[in-house]
Amino acid sequence: MASKPSNRIEGHIYVLASPVCKYVKIGGTDYPPLKRIKEINSCEPYKSLGPWSLHDFRQVSDWRKVECALHYALRSKLVKNIKGQKELFAISSVEASSHLERIDESLVVKKPKVDRMFQDREFSYFLARLFRFTAILNWVDYQGAWTFCLFPSTKGGRYYTLNIGSHEVAFTTAPGNDRAPAHMIHMDRLIHDFKEVSSWVREKSGNIEDDNYTTGLYRSTSVFFEGSFDIALEFLNLSGVRRAIIAYWTEALIELQEKGSLSVYSKHHNWNAVAELKKRIASGKL
Repeated sequence: MASKPSNRIEGHIYVLASPVCKYVKIGGTDYPPLKRIKEINSCEPYKSLGPWSLHDFRQVSDWRKVECALHYALRSKLVKNIKGQKELFAISSVEASSHLERIDESLVVKKPKVDRMFQDREFSYFLARLFRFTAILNWVDYQGAWTFCLFPSTKGGRYYTLNIGSHEVAFTTAPGNDRAPAHMIHMDRLIHDFKEVSSWVREKSGNIEDDNYTTGLYRSTSVFFEGSFDIALEFLNLSGVRRAIIAYWTEALIELQEKGSLSVYSKHHNWNAVAELKKRIASGKL
C-alpha cells in the first residue's frame, strides 16, 4: 500500500520587530525571509506600523506546523484591535525569542551541524569574532544575499564558507596530513597599503591575489594563509585588515541590496547557525 505524501514543507519561522510598534509579528514562510519582509513592509496594516526588520528566526522542516503551534501557544496575546492581520502579538521580542528556543529540536534543520560548531570552542570563537569584526550581522535581514554554509561537503573538507553574492568572501579548509587549515578572506585592495600584512601573510605560507574572481568588484583581493584559528584571529587584529574587509563587503552588500538579488548559494545558507551565533554574541557568551 502506497504511503500518503508528506505535507511537511521546509521553511522559516520569523519574529519581526518595528521601532514604531509595541507588538511583534510572528509568522512563517517557505521562501527567504528577505522577500517576505519586503512584502510585509509594503502592505497594510503592517506597512503603517513599520518598517519591520528580522529580530529572530529559525529554519524548520515543517514551518506550518511550527507556526500553528506558536500562534496557538500565544493566542491570549494576539492583538485583536488591528484589522486585517492575525500575526501581531502583545509580547516583547525577548519573550518571542524564548518561544523559538522551545521549538521541537526534531524540527530544527541542520541542528547537528550547529551543535558541532559550538563543540569546537576555537572555531566558534573565531566565527563570533569574524561576525562582529565585519559587522555582517548588521545585514541580518539580507541573509540569502550573503550566505553562511557550515561544514559544506566540498572536496578536501571545510569548516565553513561565507559568500556575498556569487563568490566566496571567507572560508577555512579542514586540516590535512601534516598541514594546518588554510584560510581565505576577500577584501579591498587597499590592504596593500599595509606592509605589515604582506610580511605576516608570507610568514604564514600565504599569498595575496588581486582579482581572484571574475565576478568580484573592482579592487577585489583575496588573502590566503595557513594556521590555527588563533592564527586567524591574529590576522584579524593586524592594522588595516578590518578597514579593507568592511570596504569590500559593505559595497558588495549594498550593490546586492540595490539590485534586490539573492546569492546563487542561498539554498545552502545555514539560518540556524547564524541565529545561534547572533544570540550568543548578543548575550556575551562568545
